[in-house]
Amino acid sequence: MTTYDQIWTAFMDNGQFPEIDLPKSEEKVYATIHNGVKHFNNKMDTAITCDDASETINKALSDSELLILAYFIKLIFRKNQLTAFQGVYQPFNGDIGFRNYSAQIRSIESSIAEDKDALRVLIMNNEEDFL
Repeated sequence: MTTYDQIWTAFMDNGQFPEIDLPKSEEKVYATIHNGVKHFNNKMDTAITCDDASETINKALSDSELLILAYFIKLIFRKNQLTAFQGVYQPFNGDIGFRNYSAQIRSIESSIAEDKDALRVLIMNNEEDFL
């Protein structure tokens, strides 16, 4: 079994996010892991389930699979950052003249694209291991 701590550590080791963007409660960390597992299950055609009581998932993930799951969580965080940034600053951009709005958006979008590419490579490498 892979623990939530192992999953969260893999995520934190592979994605640097401001402390303010990270979940503050156990429930939100659990929800984040659940969401990452859903994306993992969809892409990898698996049926992993989460058990909050034991803080584990029902499969012992390989290092490659753990890294892929961490990158799914990272990608979700990046997309949420973009949505939050747009929601907060876009309505006021014209009023306050936020100079770097477009540059900030492009930077986050670039990070999302890089994370998607890295995730594709990780998945492809993992699939090649089974050939």
